[in-house]
Amino acid sequence: MIPKELLRAIRNELPMSVTLVKLGRQGPVSRQFDGYFHFICLECGEFRATVNPRNNLAHCFRCGRNFNNIDLLMALGYDFPAAVEVLEQWLRSHRDQHATSGT
Repeated sequence: MIPKELLRAIRNELPMSVTLVKLGRQGPVSRQFDGYFHFICLECGEFRATVNPRNNLAHCFRCGRNFNNIDLLMALGYDFPAAVEVLEQWLRSHRDQHATSGT
């Protein structure tokens, strides 16, 4: 069983922008502009999904689909346990980078 604390940390502590960058070519086309990360929605295919940095969720302003980090990987074909495993590794790396940089 996956601990609730881990799921919370993946959803809240791992910035979705980090997930999009880590996915690289495997993920949707994404760009940062106007202070927000935007990407092509995996539901409707429009470049209208926008990450809200306050709650770390993406919302597509075309089809209304919402994504968190886990949803994003599952929309790319990962099953739930595999998505959590990958995101846990990225979360650890993200935490380590911030611990060594002091931010």
